[in-house]
Amino acid sequence: MSVIVPVKVVLAVESRDYIEPLLNYVHGSEYARRLRITAFSQPEAFHQYMMETSGMKRPDVVVGEAAFLNLWTDREAADIPCLVLHEGEQVSEYGQPLLKYQPLSELVGFILETARQRSNGRKSVNSREGGMIIGIVAASGGLGKTTAALNMSKQLGNEGYSVFYLNLETVDSSSLFTGSGSASGAEGEGLSRLLYDLKAEGSEDTPLSMASYCIRRPEIQADTFQPVYNRKELTDMTCDEAKELIRTVAESGQYDVVIVDGDSEKGDRAQAVLEASHKLIWLLADDLMSMHKCGLWLDVLETTQPEGLEDMICKTSFVVNRYMGTMINSLPRDFMELNGALPYIPSWKQMQHRELLLSSPIYQREIRHLCHELLNVDSVTHPPAVWS
Repeated sequence: MSVIVPVKVVLAVESRDYIEPLLNYVHGSEYARRLRITAFSQPEAFHQYMMETSGMKRPDVVVGEAAFLNLWTDREAADIPCLVLHEGEQVSEYGQPLLKYQPLSELVGFILETARQRSNGRKSVNSREGGMIIGIVAASGGLGKTTAALNMSKQLGNEGYSVFYLNLETVDSSSLFTGSGSASGAEGEGLSRLLYDLKAEGSEDTPLSMASYCIRRPEIQADTFQPVYNRKELTDMTCDEAKELIRTVAESGQYDVVIVDGDSEKGDRAQAVLEASHKLIWLLADDLMSMHKCGLWLDVLETTQPEGLEDMICKTSFVVNRYMGTMINSLPRDFMELNGALPYIPSWKQMQHRELLLSSPIYQREIRHLCHELLNVDSVTHPPAVWS
């Protein structure tokens, strides 16, 4: 998967006291790699820049006060989305309103989301370009697959990637993080309708749009399906059906990354994740039972599909979760290498606020490193934002 270029933003605000804190925040946060900001506090300089900008220098989004945007006379012809900063007054004449004073994380997140939507809108409906599929698997339950998967979704979403989180567990525990609760009635029909439409349309060449099936979860910076109401739809799913579902989301042309939270039990859905994923994270725990079950699952794979096992190992990162600084148990097979470790977070045991599961700086740091390795992204911070 190629590295996505940073979103180019032009910021036009009269007050330098507004510009400097915003640029400092971006440069010191996880957004540094995903944003390239050119800021102006002088209307004439902004006007001159916009009149001369084209090609590779063309911004993806313009964010500014109405007084600046008023000077950009060919704004509509340029076909660049505009966000108009306001303090409560109506300013929709120049573009989409954006509250000027709000938490910086929300403000920057909205700018990135605007760029993402714009990028999705430009993609051809016939495009078969697919997003990277990252599968999260484990040989037994309770190893933290969902925690890792949702933290990865949030991390990549914050960095500007468009992400889909697909949960294929029989019992979807992601609602603990998102607060969505159990789906009922029409609320949980998105995935059910998609499965029906896939069967009805057969081998249709045109990718399906995910917009009518999925929901947006700001907590994890990703789109996803509501948990299904009828779990039999999952338990009856064949390996081929699960692979078709995964690839349909990835090939929709709407997502850079699809994170698949696989089922812990060896079965059709788990096998589909192993086969369909471009990269696999196999979670382990540093205890005898976890290592033993992992070895047994690998034995089954070696017996039933020896040719496919080698390909699977090549795309797999074995990662120990709840790592406490040293490894006590050995990996169950000689060919396995430990590729990463996610730390044990003691405070999660006594936690009263579920949002803390997605906001541990130590855990997020390691998740960020893991994400960058999977996507072959250089972890060096992006050059500083520019302003004049």
